[in-house]
Amino acid sequence: MQAKDIRVSIGRKDILHGVNFRAQPGKVTAIIGPNGSGKSSLLKAMTGEHDYTGEITLNGQDIRTMRPWELASLRGVLPQAATVAFPYTVTEIVRMGQMGGLAGDDPTLPARALARVDLAGFGPRFYSDLSGGEQQRVQLARVLAQVWDPSVDGQPRWLFLDEPVASLDIAHQFTVLDVARDFALAGGGVVVVMHDLNLTAMFADNVTVMHQGRIAASGAPADTITRGLLQDVYGCSIGVSRAPGKDVPYLLPQMRDTGVA
Repeated sequence: MQAKDIRVSIGRKDILHGVNFRAQPGKVTAIIGPNGSGKSSLLKAMTGEHDYTGEITLNGQDIRTMRPWELASLRGVLPQAATVAFPYTVTEIVRMGQMGGLAGDDPTLPARALARVDLAGFGPRFYSDLSGGEQQRVQLARVLAQVWDPSVDGQPRWLFLDEPVASLDIAHQFTVLDVARDFALAGGGVVVVMHDLNLTAMFADNVTVMHQGRIAASGAPADTITRGLLQDVYGCSIGVSRAPGKDVPYLLPQMRDTGVA
């Protein structure tokens, strides 16, 4: 998928300033940056939730010319939060995604999608009775059910995930990001907005760093999660090390440079 010269304004405020972005199938592409840098706005432009100028293509097709059912068959979108006003069961929530995709007639799919996010047996329960983290994983199962096969007839399908691990414990953070990585390894494309830089370094193949509505850098985690770039973008000095035997950066909170002698 590719975005060229994307500009987004909300009211009189310019949010994105001519952003160029590219994500490849078979890869997990993470978008990072401080609050207000334009991460979610870029994702929402790519999923058609924000009006924009410029061009966005998915599998070579301009998303503006695609019909809703065509988009639904190619990509699933997980927002930061979802409000459910009616007493749906967990299975009914997952089926909402399934019916929008290509596997709407598979009665086993909701249970398989729930098992994939570590919610096996949760189908009969009411969504409103679950914890926030459980609800978040149900929503991921819904998205997975929509694009269950990462590649169909040689065409990649896509996951767009906006802060998918924000309210999860560490074990389920790994569960969710394993789902994203497995989807990419099977030929699909994943675009994920992240705040946790350590998890980003562990799971992302490519990282786009945003700052003040523009792209500050793009590349592999080792090339983008660096002390100098983080200081420029986040406005604080953070120690960045390398995992032994691997070219994977990691940050430790106690390594923050406070500037105090």
